[in-house]
Amino acid sequence: MSYQAITFKNAVGLAAPHTWAASVFPVLLGSLLSVALAERFDPLVFLPLIGAAVLLQASVNTLNDYYDFIRGVDLKENSDEPDDAVLLYNDIDPKRVRLLGACFMGAAVLLGVYPVYRGGLVTLLLGAAGCLTVVAYSAGKHPVSYLPLGEAVSGGVLGGLLTAASFSAFTGRVDPRVWVLSVPLIVGIGLIMMTNNTCDIERDRRSGRKTLPALLGRERARRLYGICVGFWGFSILALTLLFFHRGTLASCLGLALSGPALLRLLRAPLVPALRSACMGAVMRAVLWTSCSYLAGIALDILL
Repeated sequence: MSYQAITFKNAVGLAAPHTWAASVFPVLLGSLLSVALAERFDPLVFLPLIGAAVLLQASVNTLNDYYDFIRGVDLKENSDEPDDAVLLYNDIDPKRVRLLGACFMGAAVLLGVYPVYRGGLVTLLLGAAGCLTVVAYSAGKHPVSYLPLGEAVSGGVLGGLLTAASFSAFTGRVDPRVWVLSVPLIVGIGLIMMTNNTCDIERDRRSGRKTLPALLGRERARRLYGICVGFWGFSILALTLLFFHRGTLASCLGLALSGPALLRLLRAPLVPALRSACMGAVMRAVLWTSCSYLAGIALDILL
Protein backbone atom coordinates (compact mmCIF):
# COMPACT_ATOMS: atom_id res chain seq x y z
CA MET A 1 0.00 0.00 0.00
CA SER A 2 1.33 3.44 -0.93
CA TYR A 3 1.13 6.34 1.49
CA GLN A 4 1.41 10.08 1.12
CA ALA A 5 4.31 11.93 2.69
CA ILE A 6 3.65 13.79 5.93
CA THR A 7 3.12 17.43 5.04
CA PHE A 8 3.94 20.39 7.24
CA LYS A 9 0.20 20.84 7.82
CA ASN A 10 -0.09 17.20 8.92
CA ALA A 11 2.84 17.57 11.32
CA VAL A 12 1.33 20.70 12.86
CA GLY A 13 -2.03 18.96 13.20
CA LEU A 14 -0.43 16.02 14.99
CA ALA A 15 1.57 18.33 17.26
CA ALA A 16 -1.72 20.12 18.18
CA PRO A 17 -0.47 23.66 19.01
CA HIS A 18 -3.80 24.53 20.66
CA THR A 19 -2.74 22.29 23.59
CA TRP A 20 0.72 23.79 24.10
CA ALA A 21 -0.45 26.11 26.87
CA ALA A 22 -0.39 23.02 29.11
CA SER A 23 3.39 22.86 28.69
CA VAL A 24 4.26 26.55 28.38
CA PHE A 25 2.56 27.74 31.57
CA PRO A 26 4.41 25.28 33.85
CA VAL A 27 7.75 26.53 32.49
CA LEU A 28 6.63 30.12 33.05
CA LEU A 29 5.53 29.26 36.61
CA GLY A 30 8.79 27.44 37.39
CA SER A 31 10.75 30.41 36.06
CA LEU A 32 8.79 32.94 38.11
CA LEU A 33 9.15 30.80 41.24
CA SER A 34 12.90 30.60 40.73
CA VAL A 35 12.96 34.40 40.88
CA ALA A 36 10.49 34.68 43.77
CA LEU A 37 11.93 31.92 45.96
CA ALA A 38 15.61 31.83 44.97
CA GLU A 39 16.31 35.05 43.04
CA ARG A 40 17.66 33.05 40.11
CA PHE A 41 16.95 33.42 36.39
CA ASP A 42 18.89 32.86 33.18
CA PRO A 43 17.41 33.53 29.70
CA LEU A 44 19.84 31.00 28.22
CA VAL A 45 18.12 28.34 30.34
CA PHE A 46 14.61 29.72 29.92
CA LEU A 47 14.46 29.71 26.10
CA PRO A 48 15.49 26.07 25.53
CA LEU A 49 13.20 25.05 28.41
CA ILE A 50 10.20 26.53 26.62
CA GLY A 51 11.20 24.82 23.38
CA ALA A 52 11.77 21.46 25.07
CA ALA A 53 8.42 21.63 26.87
CA VAL A 54 6.53 22.41 23.66
CA LEU A 55 8.27 19.59 21.78
CA LEU A 56 7.53 17.16 24.60
CA GLN A 57 3.86 18.13 24.40
CA ALA A 58 3.96 17.67 20.62
CA SER A 59 5.42 14.21 21.15
CA VAL A 60 2.64 13.27 23.59
CA ASN A 61 -0.03 14.43 21.15
CA THR A 62 1.52 12.69 18.14
CA LEU A 63 2.14 9.35 19.86
CA ASN A 64 -1.33 9.40 21.42
CA ASP A 65 -2.90 9.88 17.96
CA TYR A 66 -0.74 7.06 16.57
CA TYR A 67 -1.70 4.54 19.24
CA ASP A 68 -5.39 5.52 19.16
CA PHE A 69 -5.35 4.93 15.40
CA ILE A 70 -3.63 1.54 15.40
CA ARG A 71 -5.82 0.31 18.28
CA GLY A 72 -8.98 1.32 16.42
CA VAL A 73 -10.07 3.91 18.98
CA ASP A 74 -10.27 6.69 16.38
CA LEU A 75 -12.87 5.86 13.73
CA LYS A 76 -14.65 8.15 11.27
CA GLU A 77 -17.90 7.24 13.01
CA ASN A 78 -16.73 8.88 16.23
CA SER A 79 -14.13 11.36 14.94
CA ASP A 80 -15.86 13.80 12.62
CA GLU A 81 -13.18 16.53 12.89
CA PRO A 82 -10.37 16.10 10.32
CA ASP A 83 -8.09 18.48 12.24
CA ASP A 84 -8.42 16.31 15.34
CA ALA A 85 -7.87 12.97 13.57
CA VAL A 86 -5.03 13.52 11.12
CA LEU A 87 -4.32 9.81 10.56
CA LEU A 88 -7.94 9.04 9.79
CA TYR A 89 -8.43 11.72 7.17
CA ASN A 90 -5.00 11.63 5.51
CA ASP A 91 -3.33 8.68 3.82
CA ILE A 92 -0.21 8.74 6.00
CA ASP A 93 1.96 5.78 6.95
CA PRO A 94 1.34 5.24 10.71
CA LYS A 95 4.97 4.21 11.17
CA ARG A 96 6.08 7.63 9.94
CA VAL A 97 3.74 9.25 12.46
CA ARG A 98 5.33 7.17 15.22
CA LEU A 99 8.76 8.27 13.96
CA LEU A 100 7.61 11.90 14.00
CA GLY A 101 6.55 11.53 17.63
CA ALA A 102 9.97 10.06 18.45
CA CYS A 103 11.67 12.94 16.60
CA PHE A 104 9.70 15.49 18.62
CA MET A 105 10.89 13.78 21.79
CA GLY A 106 14.48 13.57 20.54
CA ALA A 107 14.47 17.28 19.73
CA ALA A 108 13.07 18.01 23.20
CA VAL A 109 15.92 16.02 24.77
CA LEU A 110 18.51 17.90 22.72
CA LEU A 111 17.07 21.28 23.72
CA GLY A 112 17.05 20.15 27.32
CA VAL A 113 20.78 19.38 27.41
CA TYR A 114 21.88 22.84 28.53
CA PRO A 115 19.13 23.31 31.17
CA VAL A 116 20.00 19.84 32.53
CA TYR A 117 23.70 20.74 32.55
CA ARG A 118 22.91 23.88 34.56
CA GLY A 119 20.41 22.19 36.87
CA GLY A 120 22.37 19.02 37.51
CA LEU A 121 21.23 15.60 38.62
CA VAL A 122 17.85 16.73 39.99
CA THR A 123 16.85 18.26 36.66
CA LEU A 124 18.10 15.17 34.81
CA LEU A 125 15.99 12.85 36.96
CA LEU A 126 12.88 15.00 36.62
CA GLY A 127 13.35 15.30 32.86
CA ALA A 128 13.87 11.54 32.50
CA ALA A 129 10.70 10.89 34.49
CA GLY A 130 8.80 13.22 32.15
CA CYS A 131 10.07 11.43 29.02
CA LEU A 132 9.22 8.01 30.43
CA THR A 133 5.71 9.20 31.25
CA VAL A 134 5.24 10.42 27.67
CA VAL A 135 5.93 6.89 26.43
CA ALA A 136 3.90 5.16 29.16
CA TYR A 137 0.91 7.42 28.54
CA SER A 138 0.06 5.84 25.17
CA ALA A 139 2.40 2.88 24.61
CA GLY A 140 2.63 -0.54 26.17
CA LYS A 141 0.14 -3.22 27.10
CA HIS A 142 -1.54 -1.07 29.77
CA PRO A 143 -1.09 2.60 28.73
CA VAL A 144 -1.91 5.26 31.29
CA SER A 145 -4.53 6.76 28.95
CA TYR A 146 -6.55 3.53 29.27
CA LEU A 147 -6.62 3.70 33.07
CA PRO A 148 -8.46 5.99 35.52
CA LEU A 149 -5.16 7.83 36.01
CA GLY A 150 -5.05 10.08 32.96
CA GLU A 151 -6.22 13.24 34.69
CA ALA A 152 -3.88 12.79 37.66
CA VAL A 153 -0.88 11.85 35.52
CA SER A 154 -1.31 14.62 32.92
CA GLY A 155 -1.89 17.25 35.61
CA GLY A 156 0.84 15.92 37.88
CA VAL A 157 3.48 15.57 35.19
CA LEU A 158 2.83 18.74 33.19
CA GLY A 159 1.57 20.96 35.98
CA GLY A 160 3.76 19.66 38.80
CA LEU A 161 6.82 17.79 37.53
CA LEU A 162 7.49 20.18 34.63
CA THR A 163 7.21 23.18 36.96
CA ALA A 164 9.61 21.52 39.41
CA ALA A 165 12.02 20.61 36.61
CA SER A 166 11.99 24.21 35.34
CA PHE A 167 12.64 25.54 38.84
CA SER A 168 15.51 23.08 39.35
CA ALA A 169 17.09 24.05 36.01
CA PHE A 170 17.63 27.55 37.41
CA THR A 171 18.43 26.63 41.01
CA GLY A 172 19.84 23.10 40.98
CA ARG A 173 17.34 21.95 43.60
CA VAL A 174 13.65 21.31 44.22
CA ASP A 175 11.89 23.37 46.87
CA PRO A 176 8.86 21.57 48.40
CA ARG A 177 6.96 24.85 48.11
CA VAL A 178 7.14 24.54 44.32
CA TRP A 179 4.94 21.44 44.37
CA VAL A 180 2.38 23.22 46.55
CA LEU A 181 2.44 26.30 44.34
CA SER A 182 1.93 24.10 41.27
CA VAL A 183 -1.54 22.99 42.44
CA PRO A 184 -3.51 25.46 40.26
CA LEU A 185 -1.74 24.21 37.13
CA ILE A 186 -2.05 20.56 38.18
CA VAL A 187 -5.81 20.98 38.58
CA GLY A 188 -6.25 23.06 35.42
CA ILE A 189 -4.31 20.68 33.19
CA GLY A 190 -6.08 17.71 34.76
CA LEU A 191 -9.39 19.37 33.87
CA ILE A 192 -8.35 19.54 30.21
CA MET A 193 -8.01 15.75 30.21
CA MET A 194 -11.21 15.31 32.21
CA THR A 195 -13.14 17.46 29.73
CA ASN A 196 -11.93 15.31 26.85
CA ASN A 197 -12.56 12.02 28.65
CA THR A 198 -16.04 12.97 29.85
CA CYS A 199 -17.08 13.96 26.34
CA ASP A 200 -15.64 10.66 25.05
CA ILE A 201 -17.21 8.30 27.62
CA GLU A 202 -19.14 6.23 25.09
CA ARG A 203 -16.23 5.93 22.67
CA ASP A 204 -13.80 5.04 25.44
CA ARG A 205 -16.10 2.35 26.83
CA ARG A 206 -16.46 0.75 23.40
CA SER A 207 -12.68 0.67 22.98
CA GLY A 208 -12.07 -0.79 26.43
CA ARG A 209 -10.68 2.36 27.99
CA LYS A 210 -11.32 2.58 31.73
CA THR A 211 -10.89 6.32 32.17
CA LEU A 212 -12.14 7.95 35.35
CA PRO A 213 -15.26 9.47 33.68
CA ALA A 214 -16.00 6.15 31.95
CA LEU A 215 -16.05 4.46 35.36
CA LEU A 216 -18.02 7.22 37.09
CA GLY A 217 -20.59 7.87 34.38
CA ARG A 218 -21.39 11.31 32.97
CA GLU A 219 -23.49 12.68 35.83
CA ARG A 220 -21.07 11.77 38.61
CA ALA A 221 -18.15 12.85 36.44
CA ARG A 222 -19.80 16.26 35.94
CA ARG A 223 -20.33 16.65 39.69
CA LEU A 224 -16.66 15.88 40.34
CA TYR A 225 -15.79 18.25 37.49
CA GLY A 226 -17.71 21.07 39.15
CA ILE A 227 -15.92 20.49 42.46
CA CYS A 228 -12.55 20.60 40.68
CA VAL A 229 -13.42 23.85 38.89
CA GLY A 230 -14.38 25.46 42.21
CA PHE A 231 -11.22 24.21 43.93
CA TRP A 232 -9.18 25.47 40.96
CA GLY A 233 -10.28 29.09 41.45
CA PHE A 234 -10.02 28.83 45.24
CA SER A 235 -6.45 27.46 45.07
CA ILE A 236 -5.29 30.45 43.00
CA LEU A 237 -6.69 32.96 45.48
CA ALA A 238 -5.51 31.04 48.55
CA LEU A 239 -1.95 30.49 47.33
CA THR A 240 -1.61 34.06 46.10
CA LEU A 241 -2.78 35.38 49.47
CA LEU A 242 -0.49 33.06 51.43
CA PHE A 243 2.70 33.37 49.38
CA PHE A 244 2.37 36.44 47.12
CA HIS A 245 -0.09 38.72 48.90
CA ARG A 246 1.20 41.87 47.16
CA GLY A 247 -0.03 40.40 43.88
CA THR A 248 -3.49 39.44 45.14
CA LEU A 249 -5.18 42.31 43.29
CA ALA A 250 -3.81 41.12 39.95
CA SER A 251 -4.98 37.55 40.58
CA CYS A 252 -8.41 38.73 41.71
CA LEU A 253 -8.82 40.91 38.64
CA GLY A 254 -7.69 38.07 36.37
CA LEU A 255 -10.11 35.61 37.99
CA ALA A 256 -12.93 38.12 37.63
CA LEU A 257 -12.19 38.35 33.92
CA SER A 258 -12.03 34.56 33.69
CA GLY A 259 -15.37 34.20 35.49
CA PRO A 260 -17.45 33.76 32.31
CA ALA A 261 -15.10 31.03 31.07
CA LEU A 262 -15.32 29.19 34.41
CA LEU A 263 -19.13 29.48 34.44
CA ARG A 264 -19.28 27.99 30.94
CA LEU A 265 -17.30 25.02 32.22
CA LEU A 266 -19.70 24.52 35.13
CA ARG A 267 -22.67 24.57 32.73
CA ALA A 268 -21.05 22.49 30.00
CA PRO A 269 -22.97 19.22 29.36
CA LEU A 270 -19.72 17.47 28.32
CA VAL A 271 -21.36 15.38 25.61
CA PRO A 272 -19.79 14.07 22.36
CA ALA A 273 -21.70 16.47 20.10
CA LEU A 274 -20.24 19.48 21.93
CA ARG A 275 -16.74 18.11 22.42
CA SER A 276 -15.01 20.83 20.35
CA ALA A 277 -16.88 23.62 22.13
CA CYS A 278 -16.12 22.11 25.55
CA MET A 279 -12.44 21.67 24.75
CA GLY A 280 -12.25 25.25 23.48
CA ALA A 281 -13.92 26.47 26.68
CA VAL A 282 -11.55 24.61 29.01
CA MET A 283 -8.48 25.77 27.06
CA ARG A 284 -9.66 29.40 27.32
CA ALA A 285 -10.30 28.92 31.04
CA VAL A 286 -6.80 27.49 31.52
CA LEU A 287 -5.36 30.46 29.64
CA TRP A 288 -7.23 33.03 31.72
CA THR A 289 -6.73 31.42 35.12
CA SER A 290 -3.05 30.63 34.54
CA CYS A 291 -2.41 34.21 33.43
CA SER A 292 -4.22 35.42 36.57
CA TYR A 293 -2.02 33.29 38.80
CA LEU A 294 1.22 34.20 37.05
CA ALA A 295 0.27 37.89 37.05
CA GLY A 296 -0.18 37.80 40.82
CA ILE A 297 3.26 36.22 41.33
CA ALA A 298 4.91 38.62 38.87
CA LEU A 299 3.34 41.66 40.56
CA ASP A 300 4.50 40.46 43.98
CA ILE A 301 8.05 40.10 42.62
CA LEU A 302 7.98 43.61 41.15
CA LEU A 303 6.68 45.17 44.35
